[in-house]
Amino acid sequence: MSALQFILLMALATVTESGQQASSQQASPEIESVPASCAVTRPPAKAFVPPAPYNCEMPEKCFWLGTEKLWTDQCEPMIWQWAPHQPGHEQEVHPLTAKTFWYRVDYSWRAEPQPKLTITGRRLDGPAPPLMVMTWPRRNAAPAQATNAIIDYSGRGAMLTGVYVPVPGCWEITGDYEGDRLSFVVWVEPVKPANQ
Repeated sequence: MSALQFILLMALATVTESGQQASSQQASPEIESVPASCAVTRPPAKAFVPPAPYNCEMPEKCFWLGTEKLWTDQCEPMIWQWAPHQPGHEQEVHPLTAKTFWYRVDYSWRAEPQPKLTITGRRLDGPAPPLMVMTWPRRNAAPAQATNAIIDYSGRGAMLTGVYVPVPGCWEITGDYEGDRLSFVVWVEPVKPANQ
């Protein structure tokens, strides 16, 4: 990957994450409430505080989830917007339902550009095709489910994944880094047309 491609990927990841966080924080009349049958992940009773240099403040209604072995950031409400693939584009991973950033103590984006992180998902409230994960092909390597990301100017690194949830519903998303697992539950609802 050229330096220019890397910079463009990081800029896209930053814009996408801030847009997702902002949209998930705003109350929207288009967002339906989560059914009681879907126990979405809530902030833990005892907040997880990532170690330095990751211990930065979170935006309002956002929280860290996990342990030093594997953690992620989430925002309430735990609702993802879903859109169907355009006809003829079923094999593409776009449009993405969400991008998720994952962290781990001592993870080095330089030493491990293709993190050993795998992402899976399962629908909890009915049958569904499997979750689709964007792959990040690397030169002379098999495609990986995750890529590296620089999250700020201090050089802190994260693992980045893009997922497409195939149908709306109650979904459990799980990250696994060499046996260290972390799961969270989200409600995925269809995007409503603007004229409704």
